[in-house]
Amino acid sequence: MLKTLSSVSRPRRAPWIIAAALAFALLQPAAPARASKVLAIVNDLPVTDFDVSQRQKLNSIIGGPRTRKAALRSVINAAVMQTEAKKRNIAISDQQVDKALQNMAKNMGGMAKLKATLRKRGVRMRTLRAYIRSSMLFRVLARRMGKKIAPKVSPGEVDRRYKKIINDPRLRPVTIYNLRQVTLPVENVAPAMRQQLQYARLVEAQQIMKRYHGCARLRAATSGIFNVRISKTLKADPRRLPGPLKKAIRLAGTKRMIGPIRSRQGVQLIAYCGSTKITPPRPRRAQIEAMVKAEAFNREVERVMKQLRKNAFIDYKDKSAALIK
Repeated sequence: MLKTLSSVSRPRRAPWIIAAALAFALLQPAAPARASKVLAIVNDLPVTDFDVSQRQKLNSIIGGPRTRKAALRSVINAAVMQTEAKKRNIAISDQQVDKALQNMAKNMGGMAKLKATLRKRGVRMRTLRAYIRSSMLFRVLARRMGKKIAPKVSPGEVDRRYKKIINDPRLRPVTIYNLRQVTLPVENVAPAMRQQLQYARLVEAQQIMKRYHGCARLRAATSGIFNVRISKTLKADPRRLPGPLKKAIRLAGTKRMIGPIRSRQGVQLIAYCGSTKITPPRPRRAQIEAMVKAEAFNREVERVMKQLRKNAFIDYKDKSAALIK
């Protein structure tokens, strides 16, 4: 089994466990931070990092390109169209947007489901409305410019793309480790007191290890011990875990704990609760066909937008945001 701190008088440090604990945290979804850095000014309209983040999240829902560069291009294009529409006295009413929004909601299972999806992905309703308005503006502007957007996609092109995607290694089954982390905190105290308290916590950790017989009884194993923090189940990709930790998991199995280990938070234990095999869903050919058509449509759109951007004043405040006009 993994060498642990069997002697309270001679505790050892295991920095790889601390690093692994941090890796576990990185696998958990983090709350998005609201950014407001101005990336560019388009005809007096600011384009912010938050706008780009919102568009990126929206694209993950509606099936658009998910890269930051693509989202940035979309937001800049929307600002260009907004000012161009004013020049040409083109306006999209709120009623038109409402109608299009209702149709979109109907296709997604209803307005309640659409709103729930937006909340889950952290997308504001006004971001979706702005996207709808921009899409409608583009159609009107393209007609005014005499541009016909009618991309053609051959069945052979769809077949080639479908074959490539279904053979992607990322669609192969992946085994995920289910882990739980037990922390016995050592609060901020004087150095001398901290060492004494840490020794006491090490003794308590060893008591938990003796009682432990599996994740189902983890609460029972920690009962009666003051101030114990048990994490939710952490989904860890074995490919991203340090080698020593993977070896320790194999040796410990599901009936023994890994540790105890000293860390900045106090004393930690890790419980392996088994593994789960996840098989990513294989896309249908119809989905790939829709994606290829959307990409062809976007190329046509970009040709029109490239012309419009030449007539716009774009002041890039961030060099990484600059687009080729």
